[in-house]
Amino acid sequence: MPLIFPLSIRDKLGNASDYSGRFLWGATATVSLGDLLRGTCLGGRLPELAGRSVLLATRDRLAAALAIIELDGVAGRLIICPPDIPSEHLSSVIAKGGVDAIVSDRDLHDLDGLGVPLRVICGLAITPVKSGQVEHRPTEWVLLTSGTSGAPKMLTHSLGSLTAPIGIRQNLETGVVWGTFYDIRRYGGLQIFLRALLGRGSFVLAGGAESVADYLLRLGAHAVTHVSGTPSHWRRALMSPQARAIAPRYIRLSGEIVDQAILNALRSFYPWASIGHAFASTEAGVGFEVDDGLEGFPASMLGLRGDVQMKIENGSLRIRSGRAALRYVDGGNGVLADNDGFVDTGDVVELRGDRYYFLGSKGWSHQCRRTEGASRGN
Repeated sequence: MPLIFPLSIRDKLGNASDYSGRFLWGATATVSLGDLLRGTCLGGRLPELAGRSVLLATRDRLAAALAIIELDGVAGRLIICPPDIPSEHLSSVIAKGGVDAIVSDRDLHDLDGLGVPLRVICGLAITPVKSGQVEHRPTEWVLLTSGTSGAPKMLTHSLGSLTAPIGIRQNLETGVVWGTFYDIRRYGGLQIFLRALLGRGSFVLAGGAESVADYLLRLGAHAVTHVSGTPSHWRRALMSPQARAIAPRYIRLSGEIVDQAILNALRSFYPWASIGHAFASTEAGVGFEVDDGLEGFPASMLGLRGDVQMKIENGSLRIRSGRAALRYVDGGNGVLADNDGFVDTGDVVELRGDRYYFLGSKGWSHQCRRTEGASRGN
């Protein structure tokens, strides 16, 4: 059964007795979770953001991480903007999201012309602040993912839907240091960030311009235990001389079709590690995880009753669970789920024997050998 988490990330961290000694390590700075709980990265301006629809648009990934922790449970809506959104789509996101405040680490003059008067700087320096400044409330999370027309789709989640995949066993594990090649402003990276925060671990963020080799060295320096990435990330990592810098006890793949070759390569290179691959998307949430060392997934997963239910319709995988997005913002992208609550992932699968294998995504060339799966959210 998934855990039921408190109202906000900060509540969970504040209730923990062991957050001391836990850190967020960025490419250029380090922040103690204990210091963050006693301070602010927003210069004391958090009360001004209470109940507002806030667009979080940062260059630095650590700055985004700090602001996410501080804004959850305070902002009425938190729209997490990925760094690569084209400028021509930003005005549409602001309009659809009803944005009335922007939090950014950029020069505020860079945000002129967007029609949002309240702009707050977030930084990497934590300054002390008195507790109890604002009344906490549930925050509506909005994540962006690629749209077929080029404009991003905006999907609403709650903290509950985002944290539903995090199980009790993982949450209680101690001595964990997570790292991910993903950007935390996409669904896949955000999932790993939340696993680190809501468990008992620390987290090593990849720098936006950091090479795979340099990130592997930093992961090794911080004694990383759990690492996630796409098969492409892992292929690049294994080709790097710094691949031996890490000795993870858990390796996770998602975001693209996972083939047997990369699973075998990882098993050979890190024979002591548990290796699993997961299917997820911003729309459907985390669908399932496979840890038997084989590509695809067992056909026996279909029809099971539980937190996640799956079926195949017209060759496409469909998923129903409490992990899925709640809706599209403003309904402009159509219906998220069918009448029975199943989300069409758009991923085409084929049954061979007692196992399903991914072929690709509807509308994509199968020669790409790539499924949107989690990549739509990463």
